[in-house]
Amino acid sequence: MNSLEAFRYYKDNPKEFSFNLIPKKQDEILHKKYLSNLLTNSIKVSADIFPSIAKGIEQVFDQLKIENNFNFYVTSDHTQANAACSVMPFSSNPDIVLTSRLVELLSKEELKFVIGHEIAHYHYQHSLYPNHVTATERIETLNMLNLSRGAEISADRIGFIACASLENSLRAIIKIASGLSEKHINFNFSAFLKQLKELEAIGKSDNELWSTHPNFLVRAKALIWFASTIEYKKFCSTKGGSYSLKEIDEKINDTINRITGNEVEISNKEVYERALIWGTLKIFVKNGKLSKDEQDKLKNKFGENKINSAISFLKNTNEKSFEKRVEEAFEGAKLLLKSEKNKLMDELKDRAASVGKNNTSILKILSKFANIIDDTRIITF
Repeated sequence: MNSLEAFRYYKDNPKEFSFNLIPKKQDEILHKKYLSNLLTNSIKVSADIFPSIAKGIEQVFDQLKIENNFNFYVTSDHTQANAACSVMPFSSNPDIVLTSRLVELLSKEELKFVIGHEIAHYHYQHSLYPNHVTATERIETLNMLNLSRGAEISADRIGFIACASLENSLRAIIKIASGLSEKHINFNFSAFLKQLKELEAIGKSDNELWSTHPNFLVRAKALIWFASTIEYKKFCSTKGGSYSLKEIDEKINDTINRITGNEVEISNKEVYERALIWGTLKIFVKNGKLSKDEQDKLKNKFGENKINSAISFLKNTNEKSFEKRVEEAFEGAKLLLKSEKNKLMDELKDRAASVGKNNTSILKILSKFANIIDDTRIITF
């Protein structure tokens, strides 16, 4: 799966979180109930029963150059054009279930996009990502939702590669979004994407911010950009490409940020700066006081209002309250992405170095900060 891993969207990065991708064991009785329900309410795809679907599935695996160890099913659902991939702990084969409405709505070539998308969810281990409803703090929820949206961008890319057609991928997206067949649609993709500009012009959308999926307009635009990357062209053994994958990842992120009001980055920055300010104060403050030179440095970095507020707090509180404020700031920072936590500790180490590299008390402070935010790197200057 190394070739597919190379196309993972950069915001779809579980390494930024503290969870591990190890499936939880379930009771074998529950597994049998799941399988019984699946076999009772769905029909397993085979060349004997669904020859066209079965052939399309095999073509997808040939295109992706991976082994087919999946079970595919079709279930009766005339309202939802949907597909889902599930992996039971006691099964060696993941299951992908296609609804009858989806099969009826899409052409064989368009269906390949959805099949590839679901295969990607399995290979990228998206089902092992924690559900955002388990989050205990707002910043944690926002970061988990951003990860979930990133997972959909990654999966769409593999769906596109699977069907080997940008047009069929976009047709599938439009059909699923509208619920209409081709007899009602003129597939004018440029006209279709004008709707995205309208959405961006409105500004922040709470619906988008709290959604597990990017909207279909963003996903379509993201695929168009992906199709023009140097890396994708190289994968197809063709020359050309207008952008690098890194460039279009940034473009996609910028688009999502505009629609969500940049709320994810703003919220993370607030948590980061709070920990950096109070961590720096803890390093610099001596006997409850901060020198004029140190005050000026902090004001240049964070602005006068924030630092004046912090200094006022120091003047009107005791050591116990100060320690509590510092600890609260780092408990909040514990929920930042791993790269941000590493960056935070690196900044604090730079500030601490100006106090004294051989200062044992400063090393203890830094070690405490690192322990709170789960930064396991060795503290050295």
